[in-house]
Amino acid sequence: MSKYRVELNQAKCQAYGRCSLVAPALFAIGEDRKVRLVGNDESPEDAVMEAAKSCPYRVISIFDAESGEQLFPKRRTSERS
Repeated sequence: MSKYRVELNQAKCQAYGRCSLVAPALFAIGEDRKVRLVGNDESPEDAVMEAAKSCPYRVISIFDAESGEQLFPKRRTSERS
């Protein structure tokens, strides 16, 4: 997972727990019913992305570790003229 940087927005977490089912070495639901990072980069990169995509509230954001580009969820661009 070293090519990714993971950020959590715990305020949005509704404790569905899908992330911890997909990548249990990296994510867990705490006693406060909020997602926590528990691992140390042991989850395969595809599992990390799948875990982020499985969250219905988009609590997990994935960034490219080198460029800082947000990979998931993709930022919406506004096309205002």
